This record gives sequence, structure tokens and C-alpha cells, in this order.
Amino acid sequence: MKLNNLLGVAAAVGISVIAGTAQSESFRAATWNGANSPNDVFLSDFADYTREATNGGIDFEVFPGGALLPARGTLEGLEQGVAQFANITAAYIPAKMPVDFITADMSFIAEDQMALAFAKTEVTFFNQQMQNELSELDVVFGAGFTIGVYNLICGFEVNTIADLAGRTIRTSSDAQVGYADLIGAVSVNAPGNEIYTGIQRGTIDCTTGTALYLTDFFQMHEIAKSVFMIPLGSNANGGYYFSQSFWEDRTPEERSALLHAASRATVKSMVEWGAKTESAWRVAREAQIPLVQPTSDDLAALEAFSNQFVADLPANAMENRGIEDPSELVQAMITAYEKWETLLADVDRTDIDAITALVDREIFDKIDVNTYGIE
Repeated sequence: MKLNNLLGVAAAVGISVIAGTAQSESFRAATWNGANSPNDVFLSDFADYTREATNGGIDFEVFPGGALLPARGTLEGLEQGVAQFANITAAYIPAKMPVDFITADMSFIAEDQMALAFAKTEVTFFNQQMQNELSELDVVFGAGFTIGVYNLICGFEVNTIADLAGRTIRTSSDAQVGYADLIGAVSVNAPGNEIYTGIQRGTIDCTTGTALYLTDFFQMHEIAKSVFMIPLGSNANGGYYFSQSFWEDRTPEERSALLHAASRATVKSMVEWGAKTESAWRVAREAQIPLVQPTSDDLAALEAFSNQFVADLPANAMENRGIEDPSELVQAMITAYEKWETLLADVDRTDIDAITALVDREIFDKIDVNTYGIE
């Protein structure tokens, strides 16, 4: 999947209906996240939009909660055709997707979830280093996403940052690992579906996580004893991918329909996320979970760490992950994120139609569906 294959005009603008579809084909979409989680909702929306756009010709059944593919086995499941569309969390397979992991690291500096989601999507489609990595895997990128701004959700009551020293914190990016080291904590790696029991049993003291970890994702409002509101960026980690064989078997018109269905489902997900975040904080307050604010010194130390982390990221990634110099990728993420902050400043962030038109214009309409993802 070469970068020049992405250039051109897509076969259709928006989600247009493919006329004359004679027979429906059924396929599988999967997420390890639970039923009714944002990932499950995204896949259901994607399936609906695809069904509409193909006049019923392509029908996806959605399998949430790891019923079809586990978190660490999603890539292999797509490559083997167990599912045809699924979300991959690159943090769980860093050896397979070390370049993608750079975008998760860069998420640490982001405070605008929607801008980051679209920046990640754009960079993955159009950055050569990202596409080179995918060319070694039997999957085709379809859309990116991010899950909100991270804080520290703990199974004990945190009063100050000093209370975190020596505690175990579940992390999901190198930046989060570095921050845990900075405050004297011990980072651990665990799939999201093991967080609840880990904190419940005391094998994990805290997890980095968004407000929706308290509700839609993991229902942690049932066991959390405090949230330390230090803003640890977001996490544009992996994304949604098609099986290579499934993608190559589609017509250009079908590929266009699939991409534009993914575009609209992504926008809808990001629009709904804001409202769900506010609702999650209400649930936390109703459960009387303390939301502990960091001090100005805590924030200053975090900013200094973030700046140094980004400066050191290319060299550290080359040394520790064995990848080629990612300096251009790091800059591409910064540029795209700033671009999307600017573009979204002039748009009603609750208007799904307007934002979808913007995302299609800037990203999805530029993909040549005759060549993209075709080996």
C-alpha cells in the first residue's frame, strides 16, 4: 500500500447508494470491547451505513465483548478471515505495529479528542511510514478513533500525587509508562477487559483511563475510590481495519461505500463521545467518587515531561522499537492535530452532517478506491 496509491478522487462523495445490488453478503465485525461500548456502537453504525449505501448488498453482523476475537488476537483474526472488520489496539501488539504506536505516544500531548481522532485518521492514510507498516500485514486501514482524555482512576483514595508512589498503574502507551516512572509508580500492561477485576482484587491500584471507563467501557464507577484528574492526553491507538482479502474482493464502488460509512460512523462516535463524557462524570459524582484536582506544580511537572518526551521520541523509538527514524511521522501528527483544531473551530461540533462533509473533503474523498489497499 504505497502513498501514491492514495492520491486521486474517490468513486463517490458521501454515502451514496449502489444501485442494483442483487444479493446480500454477510460478514463479521468484531471488537473486544463490551456490548454498548463506543466501539460496539461504532461498528453497529458502520454496519447500518454500509447496508444502506450498498442497498443491502453488504451486511455486517457485529460481535462485541471478545465473543469473536480477543484484544491481543484481533490482528491475527482479521488476517485469517475470522472477521472482516475490527478495531485493533496497537498497544497490545507493539512488536507487530511499532510505527502505529508512535501515534499513541503523540496522543499524550493532545487535549482535543475529536481533532486527534481525525488527525490520526489522516496521518494513517497518507503517511508513508504508517502505510509501509501496514503493507507487511494483511489488513487495510479504514478509520481512526480516540477515546477521550486520560486521568488516573484508582481503587484507593488519592489525596495528592505523592499517594501514587509505589502503586501499580495500568498504562497503554510509552508516554504513560514514562509518566508513571516520573511519579514513582510501577506501570503494568493489561488488556482493558482485565482492568475491573485487577482493581477489584488489588493487583492493579490505578489505571489510566477516560471518563467512559467509569461507565460505557468497564463500569468502574462500581469499584473506583477516586479519580486523580491529571490530564494525561488521549490515545489514538490503532483503529478500525478491514481484512485484506475482504477488501480486495470488493468493487471500487463498494470500497467507496465502506470508507464513507466508516467516515460517518467515526464522526457520529466523536460527536456522541462528548455528551457521554459529561454523563460519566455525573455518574462519578453521584457515586461520591472523589475527583481530585492536581496542583499547579503537578501540571508544571507534567508539561515539562511532555515536552521532553516528544523531543526524545524519535531517538527512543529507533533504539527501543527498531524502526526507521519517525521524525517526519511525529511532525505529521503535530501538523495534522493543529490543522484539525483549526478546522473544527469553525464547525458546530454537534452537527454530524457538517463534520462528516469536512472529514470527507479533507480525507476520505482523496482516497483512490481503485488502488488503495490493493496489493
